This record gives sequence, structure tokens and C-alpha cells, in this order.
Amino acid sequence: MLIVPIVEGLNWRRPPPVTVALILLNCAVFFFYQTGDDAREAKALEAYMGSSLPKLELPAFKERLRETHPKLAPHVDRAPPEILVERMAGDETFMRDLHAGRVVKPENPAFAQWKEDRARFEALENKVSYRRFGFTPADPRPVTWLTNMFLHGDLMHLVGNMVFLFIVGVAVESALGGFWYLLLYLATGIAGDGLHYLVHPASTIPSVGASGAISGLMGLFTVVFGLRKVNFFYWVLFLFGFKPMRGIIVLPIWIGWEIIQYFADKGSGVGYMAHAGGLMSGALLGLVVMKRFAGQRVEQFHGEREQEAFDKAEYERARALVAKLDFKSASTVFARLAQRFPTEAQLLREWHAIAKSDPASDAYHDVASKILALPKADSALREFQKSVFNDYFARAKPAPRLDPRALATAGLTFARAGDLVEAERAAEALLKQAPGEPRLAVLWEALAMALGKAGADEASLKKAKRYRALMSAQAKARVAKPA
Repeated sequence: MLIVPIVEGLNWRRPPPVTVALILLNCAVFFFYQTGDDAREAKALEAYMGSSLPKLELPAFKERLRETHPKLAPHVDRAPPEILVERMAGDETFMRDLHAGRVVKPENPAFAQWKEDRARFEALENKVSYRRFGFTPADPRPVTWLTNMFLHGDLMHLVGNMVFLFIVGVAVESALGGFWYLLLYLATGIAGDGLHYLVHPASTIPSVGASGAISGLMGLFTVVFGLRKVNFFYWVLFLFGFKPMRGIIVLPIWIGWEIIQYFADKGSGVGYMAHAGGLMSGALLGLVVMKRFAGQRVEQFHGEREQEAFDKAEYERARALVAKLDFKSASTVFARLAQRFPTEAQLLREWHAIAKSDPASDAYHDVASKILALPKADSALREFQKSVFNDYFARAKPAPRLDPRALATAGLTFARAGDLVEAERAAEALLKQAPGEPRLAVLWEALAMALGKAGADEASLKKAKRYRALMSAQAKARVAKPA
């Protein structure tokens, strides 16, 4: 069974920084540290095979296998020694008896040699990442409660966890913020280890993986979204698809599935109890943090998502109205969107395309002003602005009435790009419409510099002189104006 939330309204191209950092850290540990495990394991196995351990331990382990797994009895003697050593390390009961002196007993003449060889082998074995930094309930060293969640068994284990971390982490961090997100990620990972420890206190098998912490994020997800509906992708046997469900409804499904797998697949070595512990602690800690510390931020997050969903629906509605040739209604919707997104060039292009059909409408004057006021125009946008500018002065009714700030911005853009005809037209219109506009002098200066360049013709030099005179006159008027 697979149930994955698909949250709309998130910036997947710029995921929150803590999620990215966690993914990079997990990948770095795997590719730059854990890749040395093959050599470490080979060295430990070589030491094992060259010592007294195979003769003293493997016959007893083979006998244990024949007793506990009768079906394997015919194959035990043919099994390669390295396979037997690996399987022996995962047999909790046998390893407990071995370390307690019940396999190689103190009265055995080779006991001292066995103890020395076993200590040397385990010292080499403990250099392997999952034994050194994995969480072993029988030896719960403090540092391993944290380090185990940054190790992985193999590449597929890493990839699966990182995909879930990205999908769930982006949503949860966006809602809670980086501080609470990281704190709860670590806390729920430790809580997952805690439940694993309570259920398997004597286990000698190291537990590794970010699954417990990611399960904690999944528990957080269910309470962050609470009664709000989220689209979930599900896959159960041969059935799959999408289904909107309230976030909190998924929590018992996820926990129940981990418990069912625990009882149905006990010998797999998968940390189902760590997953369940992460889920439950994530939900409980999430409720506490939201109630006492981050509730307002979470509400703001949902408000922004709902507003974005509304804006997206409005945009689709406007386009549908255009398809029906209902330009007036479409223009009204585009105008509302442009109030929220005044610098969204594509939105303004689409609005302008229909508004220019009625050059006497307020919408046409408004969209032209917004397009010409767009900052930091690249060459393509600047060409579009020039086209809009010339078209506007040719068809605007009853007369051009651009916003003065848009005129000033467009004039400067044209002057600096060398489009002097349009720049001069903007300057003249601005002088007539708003002679007190602060940026008018800046526009005159830009024009004077562009027109007065070396090698300019007489007409250009004359215009440059005029703009400088206007600048001088404006400056004198300010000085002469009484305080």
C-alpha cells in the first residue's frame, strides 16, 4: 500500500532550505562515507576467516540453524562461510548466547583465544557505518539515537526516503518554518527509535535510515492539514488513483498499516515500530507546537495556499471567458488579478490582448500603464513595451492618460535602450500631464546624454540643449520657491 500527499500551492522549484539541507546531508553521508563500507566489511571478514572464530562459532551456529529452521538443514553445510557469518550477526538469540559464554564456554581450552579474536573482529566490524553509528537497542549509545537517521542500507533505501522527505518535507516546512521543522524532525526520529527500543530491547541488529524521522513528518503533516482536504495518490494492490481526503483521516491508516506489516513481516528487519513511533510522536508533538507556538504561522500558510488556489481558479475563469469571446467579463477578472500581481508580465499581456479591443475603456488605460511600469525589462519585454506604448498613443480614447509613474519608467527604459523617439514622446507627455513628477528631470538628463553624444547631428544636439535648459529651469524654480 502506498498513500502519498500531493499538495498544491507549494513552490516545488524553490523548496524550503532545511528540507534541501537534510536531503543533501543524507546523500553526502551515503556517497562520501558509506561507500567505504564494502572495504571495511571485507577487512573484518578477512580477519574473521583467518582467526579461530570459524572453527569455534560456525559449527554451533549451523546446529542452531538446523534446529530453528529445519527446511534449511540440507543446505547449511553447503552455505558459504561469509553468508553464515552475516546471518549469525543477525540472529539475536545466538549472538546473546555467544557473548554470554554459552556457545564457546569458559572451560573450553580455546576460550581465551576465542575472546581475543572475537574482540579484534568486532573492533574491525564496528568501523562499518551501520555498526558504528546505527542504533542498536542492545547497545543504545547516546550518539546513535541521532546518527542512525542519516545512514541508509543501500541506494534504493536512500532514494525512497529522500523522495518522501521531499514530498512531505516541503509542505511541512513551508507551514511550520525551518526552526520547528528541524527540531521536530530530529525529535520524532528519536521517538521512533524509542518505540523500536521498547519493542526490541535486546536486538543486536543496528537500525539505520531516515524512515522514523520522515514518518514523524508524515504525522506532522496530518495535523498541520487537519480537517483540510488534500489530494492523495494511493496504490493498493491493483488499484491506484487520486482521492481528496482530510489530512487527519490518513493518520490512523498510516499507523495501522505499519502495525499490520510488523505482525505480518516480522523477519524482514524493517523498522515498522520506528515508523509507527515517528507517526504517533509527529502527530502529538505537532499538535502541541501548533497550539502553543506556531498556530498563527500555520493558519497564514493555509490562507496563502487558499488564496493561491482562488487566484489560479480566477485565471482559468478569465481564460475561459476569453474563449467564449466575453471580453468585458474577462477583462474584469484580469483587472482583479492584476491588482494582486502587478508585475506578472504574462498576465498583463493576456489582459492587454483583449482590453485593446475597447481603447476607450478604463481597462485599456490601466493595463497599458501597468505594462509600461514593469521594472527590469529584458529585451523581449522592452520590445513589447515599445509596441504597447506606440499602439496606445495611436488608439487611446478620448486621449492618452497614462499613469505618470508609468510614463517616467517607460521613458527612462526607452532612453537607456536607445529608443529615443519613444523616450522623447514619453518626456513630452509627462511634462504636459505631470510637470512636477520627480523623475522628469532624470528622464531629461538621460535624453540629453543620449542625444548629445559625440557625432550627433545638429537636430539631436539642439534637442539635448533644450532638455538641459528644462533641467536648469526646473532647478532654479525649486531654489526660488519660498519655503
